[in-house]
Amino acid sequence: MKKIAVAMLLAAAMFSSAFSMGQTETKSNSQEAKWARDNGLDKDESVDELYQKAKAEGSLVIYTISSRTQKVANAFKEAYPGINVEVYDISSGTLKEKFATEYKSGIRTVDILHSKEQVGEYTYEMFSEGMLHNYQPASIFKNVPASYMTLTPLMLELNLWFYNIEVYKTCPITSWWDFTKPEWKGRVVFQDAASNDAYCAPLTAMVQHADEMAADYEKVFGKKIQLAKDEPNAGYAFIKRFLANSPIIAKGSDEVIELVGAKGQKNPPVGYASSVKLRKQRDGYAINYGPKTMHVSNGIPALNFIAIANECKHPNAAKLFIKFWMGGEDGKGKGYEPLVSLGSWSVRPENPSAKGNIPLADIPLWDIDFDYIYNNIETVRDYWIAHRN
Repeated sequence: MKKIAVAMLLAAAMFSSAFSMGQTETKSNSQEAKWARDNGLDKDESVDELYQKAKAEGSLVIYTISSRTQKVANAFKEAYPGINVEVYDISSGTLKEKFATEYKSGIRTVDILHSKEQVGEYTYEMFSEGMLHNYQPASIFKNVPASYMTLTPLMLELNLWFYNIEVYKTCPITSWWDFTKPEWKGRVVFQDAASNDAYCAPLTAMVQHADEMAADYEKVFGKKIQLAKDEPNAGYAFIKRFLANSPIIAKGSDEVIELVGAKGQKNPPVGYASSVKLRKQRDGYAINYGPKTMHVSNGIPALNFIAIANECKHPNAAKLFIKFWMGGEDGKGKGYEPLVSLGSWSVRPENPSAKGNIPLADIPLWDIDFDYIYNNIETVRDYWIAHRN
């Protein structure tokens, strides 16, 4: 994505982006789209039919960002003998570059790619170029909300606000604007949006939903927001005022949880961290999150997606594995079991949810708009950098 000069930031930010990246699907007359059709990525074949074709292929290669994928692969090999599965667990920061480098070099190693989309890079730089394909058979995905079907969704993870349960019986904040109040000065843990897309993306969504932020400001403070000359809208105003209130910048979600959840504190901070970190309750941290109390939104989801690589060697094994991974036609199969955990949610209604998970429908979230995020995140990042202490 192109870097935007700070000097041009405010003028550019005054206008909403009218630029469109176009369709996220590969053009229907392209060679890549033809390959997808020829290999049945637009069909919904039965599991038995796919198994026979997959056995003829004999193997499958997966690049994934989750160690749990190996458990899925082990269960798959038991269910479907004769298909070898190789799983490569690769960090999210490395996986995209590795795949792109191999693909552009003509190397066709991987069949299934599993990663996380939050800023539109995969959507506009790989799917639209035909390097990756969706596979969304109706027998599996017919009840998934359309808003999550831009890519083939595996599950959602969120960043949520954590608090210390030794000090607070319930979540002590109900609005993003609370973090600009004097009582929270130096007591809010965040990560650096200059280098962390998972933190810059929700701020970009906030700028997109500036009218909601302005209405919430009036709800919290009892008066309309007055914007300074360097505050293009209420979303940008929040970023500037939040940074002026001396947030603690952590290096990762583990550090956020350590600062928030350490026992014995009298005046602990709150912190924004990955929802999966609720598991650290088992490590003795006094933490919980309260996403249902937020007035406007907790942010935007990070979409874990599955894709089939263009021109892969084992497309039928890939299709069979994806059906298995999603829990089969009833959603209750062993393929999805390793994904059932606190702090992650399936968007498929048939899949089970972890005990203690707040229903996804009860969590205020902004819809994922990859087009807006992709085209505006660098503007927001530059604004953050310009106002960072």
